[in-house]
Amino acid sequence: MNMLTEQPLDPATIADLDLASVRRALHAELARGEAIVRELEPRAIPHIDPAAYMTTVTTIRTMDGIRAALDRIAQGTYGRCIRCGAAILTARLEVLPHAETCIECQAEVERS
Repeated sequence: MNMLTEQPLDPATIADLDLASVRRALHAELARGEAIVRELEPRAIPHIDPAAYMTTVTTIRTMDGIRAALDRIAQGTYGRCIRCGAAILTARLEVLPHAETCIECQAEVERS
């Protein structure tokens, strides 16, 4: 059951996604991240420019998630929670295309 809607998760919602569009959007986001890292990297040292450092670290972490999502698309597991295997709601993937967990598992991760 989905705690937000009180309706069962429907694996068919994954079929509603246009994976080609998702893949293009992820590649575009990855390119933006690479540009940010290239620009900030020379000064992204904690004691010299802490803001550039944190932005770089966060961007690299996001890029890792994007690469993992692209791998899941290639493997045919995109749209499934990596923790419990349940379908990730299409609306969540539309907002965060590189989401790797369903809402319930993400809430559990954040509580830990």
